[in-house]
Amino acid sequence: MQIREAESLYHKYFATVYSICFLYMKNEADACDMVQETFLRLLQSRFTYHDQEKAKAWLIVTASNCCKSQLKKSWRKKQVAYDPSIHDKGREDSDNLLLRMVEGLEEKYRLPVYLYYFEGYHSAEIAKMLHVNASTLRSRLAKARKLLKLELESEKNQEGNMRKAW
Repeated sequence: MQIREAESLYHKYFATVYSICFLYMKNEADACDMVQETFLRLLQSRFTYHDQEKAKAWLIVTASNCCKSQLKKSWRKKQVAYDPSIHDKGREDSDNLLLRMVEGLEEKYRLPVYLYYFEGYHSAEIAKMLHVNASTLRSRLAKARKLLKLELESEKNQEGNMRKAW
């Protein structure tokens, strides 16, 4: 890959790759390390892109794989400090709440939900990226929506109870 092509992809997709990495790593430092690893792999690969969407999909899958590999290492099994304020800069409050809820989902739901709702991919595209059956992915999205709905309702009830206490 030529440096200029890689630079162009870096500027265009940094935020997406960072968000994917942050979903896995849960802290800024480790997410930045994985972003760097992702783009290093891009430079070292023989990947050539003719389509922006294929390049974006390649970066998402590679970032996901980098994070999974890193998390499998034994020293990463320790609890990491999660600072949502770092990830939430520049987003609306409702987006912050929803993104925090998505980040709290189990791994098999977290990335598909992020890719579907925040990045705009279709379920078939996500299934292909994640190497799962399309019907499995749709089931995971449905289950994740139910979990998020329950959590939002719980959040609403807690807010209503706080108002009543005043």
